[in-house]
Amino acid sequence: MTYVNISQNEYGEKIKKSSLITLGVVLFLIIIKAFAYFATGSIIILSLLADSFFDLIITLTTFILVRISLKKNTNEYRFGYGKAEALSAFIEGIVILLISIFILYMAYQNFIDPEITIINSEIALIVIAISIFATLMLVRFQTRIMKDTASLSVESEKLHYLSDLLTNIAAFVGIMLVMFADFSRADPLIAALISIYMIYTTIAIFQKSIAVLIDREIDDDLKSEIFDIVKSHNKVLGFHDVRTRQSGSSKGKFFMQMHIEVSEHVSLEESHNIADQVEENILNKFPDAEIILHVDPSNVIEEKEFVDA
Repeated sequence: MTYVNISQNEYGEKIKKSSLITLGVVLFLIIIKAFAYFATGSIIILSLLADSFFDLIITLTTFILVRISLKKNTNEYRFGYGKAEALSAFIEGIVILLISIFILYMAYQNFIDPEITIINSEIALIVIAISIFATLMLVRFQTRIMKDTASLSVESEKLHYLSDLLTNIAAFVGIMLVMFADFSRADPLIAALISIYMIYTTIAIFQKSIAVLIDREIDDDLKSEIFDIVKSHNKVLGFHDVRTRQSGSSKGKFFMQMHIEVSEHVSLEESHNIADQVEENILNKFPDAEIILHVDPSNVIEEKEFVDA
């Protein structure tokens, strides 16, 4: 996991910029897809249009919840609002799942009884080609924002729009099959494949968002970085009882509790200073982290070692 050192203000501005640009692209795609559907009657275009409507809901929900996640701690919410971003990703997963089931149902109905034929296929191809280009540019932009912020919500949005890109390409192929191979069932068949792939993408979104919501431990590679920092202090003989959880606003925002072991000959004041130094060293690398350290004298620990259990 790559940690990005970025201030909360800068983080918020980048997420806001990402949401506004995404919103503009989605509104544009809704307009041209609605025109294409009424001009062609294609179930593929209908599935893409429905997906864009849900994209609009997702983008607005993400924007609101991410802004909430950036609020400062209050007396009622001492641990902050970081999980709001994970909640937005979870909602996004639910929305994708619902739209996928709807598309799959529509595709099934039109596969067993293909009454709808595509007219003005050239319009459908042009609109899908424009959608492919616009979505590709959006995914590239979100990739850059994700690298700058390590945001879970942007990562989820990028995953969703990457699936949109693939579904648009599949839709283009489906229209081509209807036009040039006279394969009328290609339209609902491609739509069904699109919906199945969209269902598949929700798995990763659910996994990541639920991990934050139910306080899963932070990734092992991030833990290793923290452990190396703790071990680097020459008066820390070991540590144990490590507990961590992700906050959600970014991959570098986490909470950690740890017992560190020092010599039994060290005074209480010096033990306190050692704990402060270790905490400061961690915060120098991860300034958004919140650390609680407990100091144990080494003579009460049976085995002095570096363990996270």
